[in-house]
Amino acid sequence: MAAGDALSTVARDQRRWSLTANALKASIDQARWIVLGLAVAGAIFETLGAQIHGAMSDLARAFGYVGAAVLGVAAVIRQWKLGHERTQAWILARAGSESFKREIFLFVTSAGPYASGNPALTLLDRKDEILAKLQPCQNFRVEPQGDVETPVPLDAAAYLEKRVTGKKAQVQYFRDHADQYSRMQQRLHGAEFFLAVIAALLSAAVTLTETQQYGAWVAVITTVSGAVAAHLMAQRYEQLTITYRATADRLESVKDRWYAKGAVNLADLVESCEAVLFEENQGWIAGADQAAVPARNDTAGSK
Repeated sequence: MAAGDALSTVARDQRRWSLTANALKASIDQARWIVLGLAVAGAIFETLGAQIHGAMSDLARAFGYVGAAVLGVAAVIRQWKLGHERTQAWILARAGSESFKREIFLFVTSAGPYASGNPALTLLDRKDEILAKLQPCQNFRVEPQGDVETPVPLDAAAYLEKRVTGKKAQVQYFRDHADQYSRMQQRLHGAEFFLAVIAALLSAAVTLTETQQYGAWVAVITTVSGAVAAHLMAQRYEQLTITYRATADRLESVKDRWYAKGAVNLADLVESCEAVLFEENQGWIAGADQAAVPARNDTAGSK
């Protein structure tokens, strides 16, 4: 097989597993928000049902049934969309996509294992190693539509533009996503603070008025706050914000150091940048896998 054919095959594999990871992530993110909303709604309906008495007993019963149904649906969605199999498939697919991308950039710059010998054969061997790790999530894979562009050989300027410092490259990606995660983290922490204030006011109302019905709503607010905190933990906004900003800074530092040395050895630039990205990817895998651990022990599914 010619080098171009091997590269084309790997490029299509990379696109396939990138699409798979994107689809799984979208499904998981949507499910987490839905479960959060259902947890809030279920707690409210159940409390309303418990608070209504007398002539409105039918309405109270209806609220109770609706609350139970909503919480039941939330449990089903946890099991179906947030179970261990699906979360692990997402982690593997994203790791596989990034591994293919790394091999492609090393190949087109003749760096690392592709600096000598038979680069095409080496690429195919490493492709097979990556695919072997993706076997458990083959049933989730998404096929690319149409042709996939075959990468071309890159010089230093082109590599930096496409992989490191360009408008659609890694430094910009990490900084944009770090800012996005930081904003979402602040909003959810703001919601937690607001809920804590409401719970404190309701607790004070129970003490001052001796009206116990407020106590039930304190429990609701506590449940909602706990659901928000669980969502924050599952999404790892704070951890990703810190890691992504640090990785962007490290890539910039690698580029600056390479220029300071005379910008002579392309392989030195590429291998250093890819090492930073590989380390970030391994850290992401470990963090995502740790966040998914509760799914292994919780019969109702993951967070």
